[in-house]
Amino acid sequence: MLDPKGNTGVYLIYSYVRICSILRKVDFSEDDIEKYKFTASNSAERDLALTILRLPEAVEAAAKDLMINRLTDQLYEISTKVGDFYHASRVIGSEEQNSRIGLLVATKKVMEVCFHLLGMKTIDRI
Repeated sequence: MLDPKGNTGVYLIYSYVRICSILRKVDFSEDDIEKYKFTASNSAERDLALTILRLPEAVEAAAKDLMINRLTDQLYEISTKVGDFYHASRVIGSEEQNSRIGLLVATKKVMEVCFHLLGMKTIDRI
């Protein structure tokens, strides 16, 4: 349960905290959300975007089958795609910084929904 790797709560929270850290470093503000429009520039970005778009399916499947693990599976998949995204894409200082920040903001919000539905509290820093 406390292993920082694999499908554990610690790993999921770490992925979320990492996003929060990047948003703090670029002084992200919801007031300026319009300048963070996302456009995919590589496959890692596209894969992450497609994964977060599957949230409604995961929620519906969890409710229909009474299997909450569908949400944890979705959250784990998002976390692994975030890791792939970090390895493939520089965020801060890149030409695509604003677009990538937009993707991270959307990812953070989807993760917050998953954590809330699972009854897990989030933290913004470790």
